[in-house]
Amino acid sequence: MAKAAQERKLNPHQKEIVKTLLEHDYWMSTTEICKAAGISWNTAKSYLDAMNKLGWVAKKKEGNREYWMASREGFIAED
Repeated sequence: MAKAAQERKLNPHQKEIVKTLLEHDYWMSTTEICKAAGISWNTAKSYLDAMNKLGWVAKKKEGNREYWMASREGFIAED
């Protein structure tokens, strides 16, 4: 398995973020994600930045806003 599918386990906040991104399947702002996932903006931003570095989520900037989308290849979401 490719790096054992990089067996990374998601913590509960990461699971909520990924679930939110997969359910919406479009670029979402940090504010939209934190509201939908029920977590604070700072928590969402911290985890989104970390997951972006791991290839779990993609990021694009428009002006001073950042938008995020799930990377369907970069993680294994476990129940």
